[in-house]
Amino acid sequence: MEKAKKVLMITSLSTLAVACIMLILAVFGVQIFQGVPLRLLLIFATISVSSGIAISELGVINRKKTLGLVGISLLGLSVVLALVVFCTNLLVTESVFNRITGIVSVCSITFIVIISIYSKLGKSLLAMQIPTYTAFGLFATMGCVLIGGVDLFSIKGMLEIFIVLAIVCAGLLIASSVIGAKKKSSQTEVGSKTKMVSITLAEYEALKAENQSLKAENEALKSQLEKQAK
Repeated sequence: MEKAKKVLMITSLSTLAVACIMLILAVFGVQIFQGVPLRLLLIFATISVSSGIAISELGVINRKKTLGLVGISLLGLSVVLALVVFCTNLLVTESVFNRITGIVSVCSITFIVIISIYSKLGKSLLAMQIPTYTAFGLFATMGCVLIGGVDLFSIKGMLEIFIVLAIVCAGLLIASSVIGAKKKSSQTEVGSKTKMVSITLAEYEALKAENQSLKAENEALKSQLEKQAK
């Protein structure tokens, strides 16, 4: 698991570096946002983000194996669909496949965020978890409707609701991450205090014999001191 995390980390950082360099070149007038360079930028960005999310999902697998495996499978599906779009003419055309890809990606990320929070907090702080999941669910639903082609923002007040939900989701996600990190730190501290050391039977017998020998020497010394006192 640690080896997989290391590979994902290197992949994420490497592709992130390439994407950043391409964006910097775009600032200086290099044509990045069209043709092949745009495709490469989107591919590198997708690989970087998905690798980073996958690292988190490996941690979820350690805590909640089934949910973690489902989450990483959805992430993999989203990446494959996105790469198909970026590597074909679908990128420059509007199609049902593009909409499906967008909806699957939104649903996958929402599911991953929710199980990540749940795996860290468990059944504690349900008063915060339930509103968090509700807010993410509503935000994802609105996102899927927009990707599906419905002009949701033409309805009065929907844009404001969407923005408020985005802010609420961001705030609750940060709060959940901080609390989850604090809880993990506390569990690690408690675990370190109650940590047990394993020894072989031969070592145990040697320590036992040494303890008995020290007790015998202590008794003899104590008896000698009592005689001298008399």
